[in-house]
Amino acid sequence: MAKERKSNARIKTGIFFMALGLLFVTAAGGLFAYNRIIDKNAGETAQKIIATVEQAPKEETYTEDENGEKTVTVDGEKYIGVISIPSLGISLPVQSEWSLAKLKNSPCLYSGNVYDGTAIICAHNYQSHFGSLKYADVGDKVYYTDVAGLTYIYKISSVEQVDGYDVETMKNNTGWDMTLFTCTYSGRQRVTVRLIRTESEYPAAQ
Repeated sequence: MAKERKSNARIKTGIFFMALGLLFVTAAGGLFAYNRIIDKNAGETAQKIIATVEQAPKEETYTEDENGEKTVTVDGEKYIGVISIPSLGISLPVQSEWSLAKLKNSPCLYSGNVYDGTAIICAHNYQSHFGSLKYADVGDKVYYTDVAGLTYIYKISSVEQVDGYDVETMKNNTGWDMTLFTCTYSGRQRVTVRLIRTESEYPAAQ
């Protein structure tokens, strides 16, 4: 009888752990599906916005503040331009300031200014946003076009990981003219891409 009770206990324990494992697998699958939906929605939102931002120079719908910052307003949010990395298939609108809520729609200007070479642009690691930034290669071209139609052309000078709490290193702009970053999946570090400006293209005369 004792052996039978031990055998039944082992069976029950095995069933419990199998059920627990199945629960974890189901939960992980549900979380993965949820994240994919969030990612897809974020990408679709950004692409809807980019059409309006790209039209701003033609329709002259942008405004300029006393500091020379040019913006166009879409759905109540201010956008300053479009960041494009052809090698990664990235083309996204950039908001004029950042918050966690704003990052759900598009990349944001984290700090600095595009025109004086101090801009830092951040985005979520959604595949539809900056998720592929870790695959960037030194020498790849990056384009930033402001809402007035002026395009700045950059090349990637380095791809590195910066500690998530190391704000000083992130904001250090010695030797480059723009920084792009997104968090790693763990959230502890930031995939950081430094850019050097190579040239500017002015809008064609109307």
